[in-house]
Amino acid sequence: MIRFKGVEKTFGGTPPVHALKGIDLEIPAGKIFGIIGQSGAGKSTLLRCINMLERPSGGEVWVDDLLMNDLTPSQLRQERKKMGMIFQHFNLLNSRTVFGNVAFPLEIIKTGKYKIRERVLSLLDLVGLADKIHAYPSQLSGGQKQRVGIARALATKPRLLLCDEATSALDPETTKSVLQLLQKINQTLNLTIVLITHEMPVIQEICDYVAVLEDGALQEVGPVIDVFTRPRTPSTQRMLQGFFAPRIPSQLRNSKNTLLRLTFVDQKAHEPIISKMIRHYDIDANILFGRIDQMKTTPFGLLLMELSGSQPQIEKSINFLKENLVEVEVLS
Repeated sequence: MIRFKGVEKTFGGTPPVHALKGIDLEIPAGKIFGIIGQSGAGKSTLLRCINMLERPSGGEVWVDDLLMNDLTPSQLRQERKKMGMIFQHFNLLNSRTVFGNVAFPLEIIKTGKYKIRERVLSLLDLVGLADKIHAYPSQLSGGQKQRVGIARALATKPRLLLCDEATSALDPETTKSVLQLLQKINQTLNLTIVLITHEMPVIQEICDYVAVLEDGALQEVGPVIDVFTRPRTPSTQRMLQGFFAPRIPSQLRNSKNTLLRLTFVDQKAHEPIISKMIRHYDIDANILFGRIDQMKTTPFGLLLMELSGSQPQIEKSINFLKENLVEVEVLS
């Protein structure tokens, strides 16, 4: 659906700022794709290159086999109608009601009044605001304002939804309800959603894939369950440190015992693998930390434990875990 080929973006200045550095990335259609990184990593710039609100300094951006870089202003306006965008601070028109805000993009493209009313009412029902049709933004909560923003972004029936830190201004409970709405929209409308955030729980809650950015460079990309439970790059490991498992004190890392971090994915999270290991091998196992959670719909478990016993038995235990498809990281 979306392809970045060697995308670069440099902002002028003294010195110039290299916001994006050779980005090669594919975003599949019909999925929720997260882009995560710290402030200044280049997330917003990358997102805005999709609809050419930011034009790349180099490289190509393709959407549905259409090279966005080559479009004329007129062609670009037509393509942007197929892309909805949701903002962190809602960007609603305070002088317009909820109905008027959602209707605004339809009015711009000169849609008939009957079709506007039909479309707006349908969207307000979808986002759960049918009873707020005559309310003004000042009368709405933050979560309700964002739902209006989502309805407005869907007004022109886009095939792609771009979310720029859509939940950063919301409290945790409201964030969860907005994320559930985005997931519902993805499933019912088969809409591709590209979501940028610096919040790990947002990616964990609804994303199918994730790309990690740092200092304008792509660090790694893949299914969320793989990237979050088996991070390959130091930058991703730093971002995830302390999110799923606690920081490990130096005393434990320097222990004479063997310290392991274990990851159990999907059905392996339900199996008594550790008890089988202890029964089969003459070792002692001390569990230091444990957590069971899920990544979107996939369950996973994390375990920090230390093994003591003879080295041959410990090595056999580790091999047993790997044979049972447990991800094993030996920490000391």
